[in-house]
Amino acid sequence: MVRAPFVRLGVELRYNAFTCSCSLGGHKVQPFQALLHDGQQATLQTMTTDDLPAGELLIKVAYSDVNYKDALAYQPQNQVVRQFPQILGIDLSGTVVASHDAQFKKGDQIIVTGHGLGVSQGGGYAEYARVPAQWALPLPKNLTLETTMAFGTAGLTAALCVTALMHAGMTPERQPLILVGGATGGVGSIALRLLANAGFSNRVALVRTPDQQQQVRALGATATLALDELPKGKALARQQFDFAIDPLGGSFTTSLLPSMRYGGAVALCGNAAGASLPLTVFPFILRNISLIGIDSVSAPTALRQAAWTALAKLAPVPYQTVNLSDLPRVLNKHFTHHALRTVVKIS
Repeated sequence: MVRAPFVRLGVELRYNAFTCSCSLGGHKVQPFQALLHDGQQATLQTMTTDDLPAGELLIKVAYSDVNYKDALAYQPQNQVVRQFPQILGIDLSGTVVASHDAQFKKGDQIIVTGHGLGVSQGGGYAEYARVPAQWALPLPKNLTLETTMAFGTAGLTAALCVTALMHAGMTPERQPLILVGGATGGVGSIALRLLANAGFSNRVALVRTPDQQQQVRALGATATLALDELPKGKALARQQFDFAIDPLGGSFTTSLLPSMRYGGAVALCGNAAGASLPLTVFPFILRNISLIGIDSVSAPTALRQAAWTALAKLAPVPYQTVNLSDLPRVLNKHFTHHALRTVVKIS
């Protein structure tokens, strides 16, 4: 096994990589297209499989997707990507073309989400990827390489939230009132579907504008709550919700916690509304509220497998399909124009 130094050749950027093709079953060096971020901007570049980082699995990528984190990572200067240059894309599905691990063989269909993908390890916005075998999962039953990416990290995060709240006492028999924040986004919309499929009948979707009410009801909400109806600036407010899924964080979480019922729990899984979290201790010490952190990046394999089993039971998620070459346009507009999940057809 020989590691190449980090070098720059013209506009081509090379990673620390396996340079001996025999290290992965003698696979021939292949040129391919990738969305590469150099620390200043992300552009489509021609690379070869020798440019990929170390890992036991070489994957021919079929599909990826677009998540909120992907749009953040695309920005010129961001705090998401840990090492430049970097191939972006935090999710992928594809086929193993070379393996140096007994768990997988050539021809296996797999998925990879989170871990360091697209952040510290070459990601899914490329026709080839090389990853550690422990990051990969076999393609879930009842899903295809394409439909798996319709869920992606957003679906995984939603499923982990529902699982965590069920462990905290959320059961259909109690008929709890459950608030879902960010209900028009990936995590929130899939969470509504998971809750409905699990038999939870009181699903309240947070909306920012009146025109979103019909949209979230079509996604599975049984009621809606306008964002401005949550009390602001109170340590404790009227008890409304038993459980909540919160992809927003920031000021939303600050307003939500005082409205939770005694013994309730909030699954916090994002920071779309900000990373700062001004709180008082009163919801915790006077109402026994639990604030549960959800990490989809480094979640253990067993939790991931259980989450994908739950996702595979859902009806297909509506999504749009774009090509790798469309990504600069799509990522630029993601914060203001995304009504559907976006699947990226890579090859």
